Amino acid sequence: MLQEGLFMSKTYLITGATSPLGLALMERLLPTLAEGDLILAQGCGDLARLASLCQARPGFIRPYDADFTQPLAVRAFLSDLVDTYPAPTHIIHLPGLRPIQTAYAYFDEERFADDRAVQLDSALLLCKTFLPRMAQAGSGRVLFLTGGVPAAQMASTAIVKSSLEGLARSLAAEYASSGVTVNCIAPGPLLTEDTAGDPAAVHPEEVVPAMLFLLSEDAARINGVTLPIGGGSALR
Repeated sequence: MLQEGLFMSKTYLITGATSPLGLALMERLLPTLAEGDLILAQGCGDLARLASLCQARPGFIRPYDADFTQPLAVRAFLSDLVDTYPAPTHIIHLPGLRPIQTAYAYFDEERFADDRAVQLDSALLLCKTFLPRMAQAGSGRVLFLTGGVPAAQMASTAIVKSSLEGLARSLAAEYASSGVTVNCIAPGPLLTEDTAGDPAAVHPEEVVPAMLFLLSEDAARINGVTLPIGGGSALR
């Protein structure tokens, strides 16, 4: 994990923690946590999905219900974190709305505003709040979820994901000298009920090993990159 001695404990802030990918990541993280480590897990109206993980290791997960379509809710969430916990050592940003394919002729500006709020605007506030504190501590890991090759009729999602990649590169350049890395993972379509018939769909458990690597000390020299995890889908 991160360099020993810089942090007495690890604090993982996982937004979108109740997603299949968030749950798969926490299943792998939980057995590795030591006394004093924490997972701050954000969901939206679906915290019941965390119940079995919370029971597996009581006290290590602190669930938060926050609607990221509402800027005031995001600010209240961050304010509570700042007041209650040490700065995160790891930020994993995974929130997203259920994708909806829409022909561009019928582009939905309201839906785009929600997509942007949940994924991009919240990331801006998260990083503004915590990256200076990570830099002061001398180390940190930030990981965004973007996407693989954009599907047709998915302009809203593609725009937001591309913006997240740009944010990651900019922050990586700004904070590199402080020991903070900012990277993205870009899996193909994740396996869900909606993508069950897609042979290119990626199971969340297949993505987690790459995430754990980018969050580790071994990835200290990897910064500002987007790692594709799609079994070669980007080549087709």
